[in-house]
Amino acid sequence: MQKKPAIAASAVAILALLIAEPTEPRRNFPSFIGVAACKKCHEADSIGNQHKIWLGSPHARAHQSLTQEKGLEIARKAGVEDPSRSLACLKCHTTGGGKTEGTMTEGVGCEACHGPGSLYHEFSNHASFEARENMYRKAVSLGMYPILGYDGIKARERLCRYCHTEGRPCYPESAEERKRQKLPLGLIADFVFKHPIRRR
Repeated sequence: MQKKPAIAASAVAILALLIAEPTEPRRNFPSFIGVAACKKCHEADSIGNQHKIWLGSPHARAHQSLTQEKGLEIARKAGVEDPSRSLACLKCHTTGGGKTEGTMTEGVGCEACHGPGSLYHEFSNHASFEARENMYRKAVSLGMYPILGYDGIKARERLCRYCHTEGRPCYPESAEERKRQKLPLGLIADFVFKHPIRRR
């Protein structure tokens, strides 16, 4: 007759395990932290000063363009009242698609192409001059987009063409301008080599 209390005790123990908080830590998901965090290392001339290259690109001015006369005119034609607040525009003109306040006005920053950096931005999580492939794989596991090398060409194509598409509200009316802005796969494939990381 002692079986019933033992069964009841077991059931209580199992129930306690089922409703208890998990002891394993919950997985952190990467978030966008902004260009300033990347700049700390990537403005060094010794590795190619990628920050300076970005500053000279249209990506750095992507959000600013929404508040200038040309951007406002394009928005009016597309039926957008305030492009600097419209997700239809912000999804491509900002890092985080207009949903991340901290990166809203920085334009299309580093993380728009390289992935949200909160987990991989520390030097020790993505940079090594000896075991670059291993560190790259580690960074990818921490949220960096896998876009390097020839294996990443299709990923880069998807990433670039998410915004550089005929369906965007600011797609040019002029056939000549459309042709100028077209991003063929060859250009996408070569782009990574124009944005260098120098080896020491």
